[in-house]
Amino acid sequence: IKDPKEAIARGFAQPFSLFRRWQKDAVRSGRFASADIFLLATVCAKTLRPSQRPMQLADVCDNAFLFLSTLTSRKGDQISQNKNVSLYFDWLKLDRYVMVEGEATLVRDRHVVNSYFQKIFPSELKCYFSAIDNNQSKVIDSEFKEKFQDLRQKICHYKDSMIPPPDSMVLFKIEPSYFEFYENSNEVGNVRLAYSRLVEGAKVDNRFTFCANPDWLIEQIAQ
Repeated sequence: IKDPKEAIARGFAQPFSLFRRWQKDAVRSGRFASADIFLLATVCAKTLRPSQRPMQLADVCDNAFLFLSTLTSRKGDQISQNKNVSLYFDWLKLDRYVMVEGEATLVRDRHVVNSYFQKIFPSELKCYFSAIDNNQSKVIDSEFKEKFQDLRQKICHYKDSMIPPPDSMVLFKIEPSYFEFYENSNEVGNVRLAYSRLVEGAKVDNRFTFCANPDWLIEQIAQ
């Protein structure tokens, strides 16, 4: 895609359509262990220091990104104080990346949380998360380590579908306000497309700023 006009012509006036296409391309390429891994960046409300960690994407639906984590983890604590987050999908083996900015909300429905927990995690990770419960991001001492190993062994004897998510686990829902798509190709070189939520009063001149969707503006930005 060389510019916003081509993105619109090819049916990508809405950023989620382009994201899903690139994600499928990443899967089909066979060059990634998982196309669902992303870096999540959060900010401490007190110190304003950023932190980031790799995460497993649970789903992309209803124009939002979903992932599971515990409220008592470092990221959970930071999101509870500052709901602004950033997601980074590294597909540089295909000369692409996607960066997303948005706000996080919580989905606490236990049926929904359990459904995604059973769907996206292998048995080993289910055992780990269930055993660690609300101690994620906590300092590990000898007493905790012993209790954790004992509980983990007991849980591992459960049937896979019976391993429960920890009580502290919730589903985080990220509703984006900004996307940035980067691609480097032999045909057009480096291209960065920025999709921003359309706000009242925004200028659309169809020369540099385009809008073919009621919710999103598209601009090409310099590398």
